[in-house]
Amino acid sequence: MIDKQLSFLSTEPSAFDVNAVDHGVIHDGHSYKGSAAQCLAQRHVDDCVFGLGFTNWKVVIDHALSSNHYELCEVDGRLGLRKHGFRYAPIPTLPSGGAAYVQQRLLAIASERKASPGRHEKMVVLTPDFAHKVVVEASACDLTIKQNGSVIRACILVDHVSFSDTSISDPEPVSIQLEQMLLDAGASTSDSLRSGCKAMANQILRMAHGVR
Repeated sequence: MIDKQLSFLSTEPSAFDVNAVDHGVIHDGHSYKGSAAQCLAQRHVDDCVFGLGFTNWKVVIDHALSSNHYELCEVDGRLGLRKHGFRYAPIPTLPSGGAAYVQQRLLAIASERKASPGRHEKMVVLTPDFAHKVVVEASACDLTIKQNGSVIRACILVDHVSFSDTSISDPEPVSIQLEQMLLDAGASTSDSLRSGCKAMANQILRMAHGVR
């Protein structure tokens, strides 16, 4: 723990973000490698709200989620994090990757609560030749479509879902990701596939943002 704290002494002050209600600082333009979680873990922040002090953004966001701060909100044109029903946001501005990571964690919570329709639920029929279903459980999204008589399946971990990092309700990044996964699994390009993937993406978003 001491070594971890001392490691911040060798970092230039300008490299730190600051999480504060009135004088927060987010340094844009940094380049980090890896998943949203990995990038946030590499990004240093001085937390003045939860009393965590010098740490990284993943620790701060995980702490907020553990205390039921589940609602993404817009503050001065940027996304922050707060409790449902509250105006005050202890994280008024999330760094790059923060909103996507929050949504991944919310979807994981929803999967643990079994908020998704069960595997025995009927598929949603879009056209006579196309139906779809998504089941989120055990921190994974299982996709099933029936296209022209063929059943095609794909699966993705919730930590890999490509949520928008700039919008709370944009299904497009997830929809494109699901469509590519199903194409790789053998589906054929069609308007029905695109519409089905958008519907499944919207369902995933509703599950993530439905956590209370």
